[in-house]
Amino acid sequence: MPHNYKNSTLAGYALLTGLFISGSIQAAGFDIWLYPLDYNEAEQQWHLGEAKAVTERDGYDNQPSFSPDGQNLLFTSDRVDSQNDIYQYRLDNASLSQLTFTPDQSEYSPQAYATAGNGVQIKYVVEQGVPHQSVWQQSANTPRQRAINSLIPAGYFASDERLGTLIWARYAYSLYFEPVGETADERHFVVDNVGRSIHAIPNDKAFSYLHKQLDGDRIIKRYSPLDNSHQRLIALPPSANEDYTWSQDNWLFNIDGGDLVGWKADQMTQPEWQLVSSISPPSADHLSPSRIAISPDNKHLAVVWQRK
Repeated sequence: MPHNYKNSTLAGYALLTGLFISGSIQAAGFDIWLYPLDYNEAEQQWHLGEAKAVTERDGYDNQPSFSPDGQNLLFTSDRVDSQNDIYQYRLDNASLSQLTFTPDQSEYSPQAYATAGNGVQIKYVVEQGVPHQSVWQQSANTPRQRAINSLIPAGYFASDERLGTLIWARYAYSLYFEPVGETADERHFVVDNVGRSIHAIPNDKAFSYLHKQLDGDRIIKRYSPLDNSHQRLIALPPSANEDYTWSQDNWLFNIDGGDLVGWKADQMTQPEWQLVSSISPPSADHLSPSRIAISPDNKHLAVVWQRK
């Protein structure tokens, strides 16, 4: 069994405290690293393998997400003319391909979805000038189309094709929900004081979001648009990163200092995060971790590391 994480939090945090960016250090960008991941049923223990660089350069490579089959990693990169576009990294041969080509616009937060015809559709945020920023979608060899009807400036999003799209409103730190076939407006307000990490919960007709409390606590909550209900899931450790992710078997993962931690959402009798593995910067050129993503087959973990 993974041991209770509560007693190891401060020790793990202390190991990495000296690596966080100080006022005298300027970040050169972000890199994505890929870790083999395995879950041993007999031990009820996750194992994290040796990291491999997906990107390793000065510049912005960030916001990773996996394709539905787990064979491709999508991410945002500014490698051409400092313009942010969507790229795809194939796990089997480490090949890289560019998916969007927009010299006057930037794309962010790519997510891939399986379609009814066994195809794959990608959705992403398009920045078209302040405050015009929205969610668009495209399939292979077809022009992109709007993915939501609302003109609310969307910074981040989470979609469930059966329900609709949860929109994180840029500048407002608030959530709005656009049901399928409708247009979100002020009547579709969900909650305010929300962090950027929002997700469709696997095996559920609901979403999760990070709710920032007035006392400084940060609570991951479940939101059901079917009955407009909110449910507390678990609080982040005080020193943890605000970016979390879900596995397909309903584990929550987060990085706290120098540790990868997890929590099994359907085991409400275990209220604490569990230590999964220590996780240190992959090279001397890297500082602190931020966004993370787990492949649908639970075999890979993508971690964004900030460069010096």
